[in-house]
Amino acid sequence: MDIRTAAFFIAIGIFLAVLAWIAVRAYRRAQSSSGKDWDHLLKRLAAVDRASIAEVALDIIDETGQRRRDEGSAILDSGQIWKLLGGLEGLEVLEANCAVLIDLAFYVQRWYPEALVVAERLRASAREIEWHVERLKGAQKTGKLESAFSMYAQPAVATYYVMTRQVLALYAQGNLAMLADLEKAL
Repeated sequence: MDIRTAAFFIAIGIFLAVLAWIAVRAYRRAQSSSGKDWDHLLKRLAAVDRASIAEVALDIIDETGQRRRDEGSAILDSGQIWKLLGGLEGLEVLEANCAVLIDLAFYVQRWYPEALVVAERLRASAREIEWHVERLKGAQKTGKLESAFSMYAQPAVATYYVMTRQVLALYAQGNLAMLADLEKAL
């Protein structure tokens, strides 16, 4: 065997070793990300007052998520919204829960591939909520939080409310046994 052939086999061996290392690393990464079992996901959801969320959201949207245009809509003022949500801290809890809602959609994707579409919709909604919360943090720095609260907080809550309904609908469509646990948690 000449030197060129030996070098070729060594290069092939190195290539296969690197390929095996990449495969093992990808497998471990997949195992750790799929290790987010159901209980862990539900524990990550921070407790929120669902009745208050619904009250604030349904003041400006209907059950389907469409903007309300009737004369009984948008009657809550900033003070009422602040009290129902627990202020800016309450909105930050909702913002953190958005990541869990996205993970819940990805979790169900293992058995229900159509969940990818819902997960992407949830990701866009989470960015919208993040935008609203950032506006409120900016208003807090300038001392205008009270006047900006209803303008940004209420749409953020409405978006969060719709996100929770989308996740519940996804689990219902998939006819998954975890739906009952999810309904309790959300």
